[in-house]
Amino acid sequence: MEENITQAVLPKKRPTFLTVLCILTFVYSGGMGLFNIYQYLTFDKDYPAKVAQIEEAIEKLEDAGMDSGFFYDMTVNGLFVIEKTKENLGAISFANILFAILSVLGAFLMFKLKKNGFYVYTFANLFWMLVPVALIGPEIGMTTIISTVAIAILFIILYGINLKHLE
Repeated sequence: MEENITQAVLPKKRPTFLTVLCILTFVYSGGMGLFNIYQYLTFDKDYPAKVAQIEEAIEKLEDAGMDSGFFYDMTVNGLFVIEKTKENLGAISFANILFAILSVLGAFLMFKLKKNGFYVYTFANLFWMLVPVALIGPEIGMTTIISTVAIAILFIILYGINLKHLE
């Protein structure tokens, strides 16, 4: 007599570390998407005040005899960045919002243990970190560029470590 043995198929359990990475991505990328929507909607209103504030800071540095050096250069670069942002606001905002959505989508798919989420996330973040350099220029600052690249690569590596848990 044959016995029918049925096995219960248990759903795969998501590792806690992967859950934490996904939540961090939801918060950061979602927040950046919302910030970029806000920036797009309010930039023109805030632009004159920002420019006046930076120009005032440059004037104060010059009056104090500090018209060269790190702080002066950073302040002048800040004015350049604000002006380039105004020139390219639509493209910058669109790209940042698009890549934020793709990043959240990739994290959501990985949260659901789907391997293609890793590829969506990786694509989004590799191109997302190029947006400021491509549309504003290297004047955005090496600190900004290095920190953005370092965080993106760190998260891609950490998600990559969890690939074995994804289908």
